[in-house]
Amino acid sequence: MLFLHFLQIISTFISIKYNTMASKKTEFVMQEVFIKHLKQVVPTNVSLVDDIADLLQISNDSAYRRLRNETELSLDETYKICKHYRISIDSVLSNNGDSVTCNYIKLTDSLDNFENYLTSLLNQLQKLQKADDAKIIYAAEEIPIFHSFFSKELTAFKLFYWQRSVLNIPDYQTKKFDWDSIPEKQLQLANEIHQAYLTVPSTEVWTNETIQTTIKQIEYYFESGAFKEKEDAIVVLQELKKMMQAINQYAEDETKAKNTSFNLYNSDLVIGTNCIHVTVAGSVISYISFNSINSLTTSNQQFCEEIEHWMKNLIKKSTLISSIAEKQRFQFFSKAYKAIDLCIERIKNY
Repeated sequence: MLFLHFLQIISTFISIKYNTMASKKTEFVMQEVFIKHLKQVVPTNVSLVDDIADLLQISNDSAYRRLRNETELSLDETYKICKHYRISIDSVLSNNGDSVTCNYIKLTDSLDNFENYLTSLLNQLQKLQKADDAKIIYAAEEIPIFHSFFSKELTAFKLFYWQRSVLNIPDYQTKKFDWDSIPEKQLQLANEIHQAYLTVPSTEVWTNETIQTTIKQIEYYFESGAFKEKEDAIVVLQELKKMMQAINQYAEDETKAKNTSFNLYNSDLVIGTNCIHVTVAGSVISYISFNSINSLTTSNQQFCEEIEHWMKNLIKKSTLISSIAEKQRFQFFSKAYKAIDLCIERIKNY
């Protein structure tokens, strides 16, 4: 009996040890998946070891052990990494099923929230700048935000419109638009965003209605008395035309700044919403717009693959108007210029 009791104890001990080892193995498998995704997100020319060491305030050796899966990441450390690199842990570890985890930045209520949004947008573009293989595909229901920051005057109007009419920020509700309406910090961030976008390869899909939203915004503000001066509305429209002329040149050259590739398509289909699909270092991220300017962001593999499939299908059914498509490009931009000129005339004759 004593011998049998001893065997039961040994058997129980082995069972507990096995289950513990299996549990640890599972935990490290999850960490391995997380680290693999992390390495895909970070540009290849950035030292992940140095980044993690600085972020977690640990030695480089300790960072190496975590990245090699020899030391377990704590919950706090995982949270810091996810927040810093804008990674959704749910989407990394649970790519199957009907649920998709998205991130977003709260924009309403204050100027600080909006400036945080612009800073985050700039940081994301700067990370893409550092990568050798980054590419953006943008299905544009309205003018892409990056182009809206083409000039100081156009930027000022768009930032004013969004904060007054979309985000309902209290400080703007009783203001009328003039060139001093927007804080210099916002204008500077917007300019840096525009410059950064010009250095990231991109493909854009526009419709003939893409430009109409901004034209209607300007005309509505003028007719509502939201401009301090009539001439300011005309200046904004003139800057909008200059922006379209610049994009026309990008399309003709197939490049933006620093020989960065640019492709432009014209779609007869209704796009429905602004949608951005980013590929970088073997990783994918999708942005779906809501509330006009904000977006829901996810790196869920299954969802991003579906977005990519939809975009490729949209491109197949669209007309390429960059490079040698001179006739189609001329027709597309002529319609845009005419729409702007007609609005200028309506305001002049108002």
